[in-house]
Order: sequence, then structure tokens, then C-alpha cells
Amino acid sequence: MDYIRETRRFTTEKLAEIRDDIHRVLKKSKNNEKITIVATGSYGREEASSKSDIDHFIIYDADEAADDAIKVELEQIEAVIKQHVPERSGSTGTFGKDAVIQFSEMKTNIGGEYDDNKSLTRRMLFLLEGTWLYGEDRFERYQRSLLKRYMENSSEKAELPRFLLNDVIRYYRTIATDFEHKVFEDGKEWGLRSIKLRFSRKILYFGGILTIAEMADAGYRQWEERAIELFGIPVLSRIERLIDDRCGQEVLEIYDQFLAKISDPEIREALKRVEKEERTQSEEYQTLRQLSDDFSAKLSECLDIKYSADHSIHHALLF
Repeated sequence: MDYIRETRRFTTEKLAEIRDDIHRVLKKSKNNEKITIVATGSYGREEASSKSDIDHFIIYDADEAADDAIKVELEQIEAVIKQHVPERSGSTGTFGKDAVIQFSEMKTNIGGEYDDNKSLTRRMLFLLEGTWLYGEDRFERYQRSLLKRYMENSSEKAELPRFLLNDVIRYYRTIATDFEHKVFEDGKEWGLRSIKLRFSRKILYFGGILTIAEMADAGYRQWEERAIELFGIPVLSRIERLIDDRCGQEVLEIYDQFLAKISDPEIREALKRVEKEERTQSEEYQTLRQLSDDFSAKLSECLDIKYSADHSIHHALLF
């Protein structure tokens, strides 16, 4: 699994450099104890490369407007990130230098009228694949607090945290629906986005399901600690730890093939050019499309092998 090892090495080294430089520029700020920087995406999954962008957002816990109170700090943060990661993230406003929120926004209105795609995406990725760029202690405290929100109304008799599971399912289904909107109404590229949906988004979802199944096995009183432990491990390492048999190995081998192919500049560019109507004419797309079917089948097989037929996760995923 050469590409998993290589992207893991690259991500670890690059994150260390970014963290050091952000700490250096913010250490004299009077507001630095109010700032937490969260990274998600390929950097959160430990599968970044020199061609990756970095999805990030900032939690600023203060009453005053960030644009006024920490304008200089925001510019410093952006300069550090741009220096280390030249690729720009998407233009939806969910991530990037203008994505500044208060932590309270992540905990309130879950599933409510104002829980739009941006808030759902930030909240779910914060849990499922998030890591810190600045403010490690606050990041961990916020993660624990958000998990408590998902579990606080559960009965001690509950087999697993359904509020959390339902939001993980909702997020994954929302990604798939949102994909159709972005490519058909916003004119976004189709081929590469489609392949990423079939692999990186799918493995993220699977990692969330594994975590919740393990919470069920740990029991109600240990839900929080088991979730903190597992969400603190990047998803590929989480799968490696929890499914340490042939099936888990095969999942990672397939994912390694995916990483290898999208890391190839020629294949990546070919995928970017693929339109849905022409997908059957693209050898690059069709190869990865078939591989994604194998990937789905293997993930399903692993879930069935790992957890017996009467395990609560199977019923909860359906009803």
C-alpha cells in the first residue's frame, strides 16, 4: 500500500510545518486563546499530496465580529496556508479564509430550519475527519462537547446513539444529492467529483458507521470515550485498527489503487475532462468506476463480517 504510506507521510510532515508556522505568527496575538483552526478533507484523512488543497475553517469564540477583532490574524493564517498549500479550496464558502464561526453554531439548530449544507458539512467533517491546525486543546474540547450534544438525550437503555447515526447518514445522503446540484446547476466538473464521491466520501461514511458500531459494543456509559478515541484516529488508520483481517486489508488495497490513480497527473486531468454523457468513452473513468463497485462490495462484506447479524448497527442503518 505504497500510496497510503506516502500520502500519510506527506500529510504528517506538512501538517507539522503548518502548525509550527501558524503558532509562530499567532503567539503574540492577544486573541490567540479564542482561535481554533480545523482542517478536514485529504489533510484530515491523512491522504494529502502536493496537488491537494486544504479544506479548513476557523472557530473564533468571542462576541465581537472576527473581521474587526482578528483581521490581522486572519491575514496571517491565510498567508501561512497559502505558502504551504498553493491549491485553493472550493468557492462555496464552507471552507477557507472567510469561513469563521463560533463553536455554539455547531451545537445548535441541528436538523432545524437553519441547519444548511454549510453547517451540516462543517459539523460532520469536524467529527468524521477533522484535525487541528491551531488550538489542539480547544479542538479536543469542542469535539467532546459536540459529541455530548449528540448523546445527551439518549436513554441508558439505548443500544447506540441514533441521533449521531442519523446525522451521519443524513450527511452522506446530502453529499450525493448535492453532487447532482453542483454538476448540473452550478456547472462543476463531473468526472473527478464522481470518483471522489465513490471512494473518499464513501470511506468517510464507513468510518463513521464503524465508530458508532464500536460505541454500541462499548456500552452506554463508555460511548463518549470510545467515540473520542476513534474519531481521534484518521479514518484509514481507524479501519486498519478495527478490521485487522483479510477483509480490512482488501479495503485498504483497493483504496490504495484509487489514491495511486488520482495521484497520476494524466489520469487526474483525464477525469476532470469527463462529462457524464461521455463517461463510457473514458477508459480512466470506467476503470475507477468498476473499482468503486468492488470497493462498495468489500465495505459491505467487512461490515457483515465484523458485526454479527443481530448487532444493532444493521437494524439501525435501515430503520
